[in-house]
Amino acid sequence: MNSTCQCGSTTTYGPGVLAAHYLYERRIRAERSAGGRRFRVRRSDFRPADTLSYLGGRLDGGSALRLDVTATARELGRTPEHLLGELQWLAEDRRFLHTEGFVNGVTKTWVNPAVACDGGTDPRPIAARYRFPYPVLAKGGLSAPEPVRFLEYSDRLWDQVYLANRRQFDNRRFPDRDCQACFPTTLHPV
Repeated sequence: MNSTCQCGSTTTYGPGVLAAHYLYERRIRAERSAGGRRFRVRRSDFRPADTLSYLGGRLDGGSALRLDVTATARELGRTPEHLLGELQWLAEDRRFLHTEGFVNGVTKTWVNPAVACDGGTDPRPIAARYRFPYPVLAKGGLSAPEPVRFLEYSDRLWDQVYLANRRQFDNRRFPDRDCQACFPTTLHPV
């Protein structure tokens, strides 16, 4: 690849996006359908999978995201207060995010590598820094008695995750077959 490469950058998504969705859905369904009531979606509901996917697409190596809450909320079609509530829920027990500070509407946010990791980035130092747990999804999804459980942080666990997914973590670019810089078309005389 060279400087004119048009291949897309990679983000490796893990089970964290779906785990957040499962946990939130399970919680709100239990709250709203208690006593035989019919479950209804509300406009005020969080959309953790959308938010985590959005954050994953903005990762830059192992550095923190400097998240302008007002601008991000506008892009996601939410109010800043709604987004802040969702970020706080995602950061509980450092399951999915770790946030630091909130100054002038900007917060520093680290994403659990089990949610998303920027291509070419080793997830282990980020996981170690914030002792991120690793979510495990149950067979059966939301219908399982316990749809998600979290394995506590350990160096050994994250070494296993890294080694099992090394090709994805080490890949900086997603090759685009139409990229002339990486896959030049050679014309052969007939």
